[in-house]
Amino acid sequence: MARPYQKANIPGPEMGTTLNDPKIMANILKISKRKIFIIGSESINWDLEDKKVVDYFIEIANKLECHIVATGHAYKYLKDKINKNILFDMSLINITDRLSDKEWKGLDGNGQYQMAIFGGHLVFYSSQTLSRLKNFTNWIKTIELDKYAHPNARFSLPNLSDNDWKEFLEELINNL
Repeated sequence: MARPYQKANIPGPEMGTTLNDPKIMANILKISKRKIFIIGSESINWDLEDKKVVDYFIEIANKLECHIVATGHAYKYLKDKINKNILFDMSLINITDRLSDKEWKGLDGNGQYQMAIFGGHLVFYSSQTLSRLKNFTNWIKTIELDKYAHPNARFSLPNLSDNDWKEFLEELINNL
């Protein structure tokens, strides 16, 4: 188990698992039928050599064929790269609130989601979002694809260097 990237992040008795193997992460991502990918605007600012992190997330989202919520100014970047029928613009706080509501019918009216995938958010925002979902829901699995260990996510990556993160994302895409 990797140490939480945020040192003061004390998750309580239940801690998520960090995954080093992209093949296992790919299998976990394929399990749930109702998935939502929440892509943050920080992913536009992060580059892994010659490619933006958001572009890796776009490839992952396209392979998963799930709803995508763009937070912050990510929608402006994503709107021309993703099918508009599955892309939504919403704040991280708003989507977290909706995912915490068992009665919410989802973005398409077909029911609550079974899995929420996060990527491209500032560490402290992700930590609080994942904490809320962990402590106040029991119907949704959370996955964090940023390069930081998040003990409040059911599954996250260990603390990775940019090069290791790039390799992980590329292999994850190949295994989806």
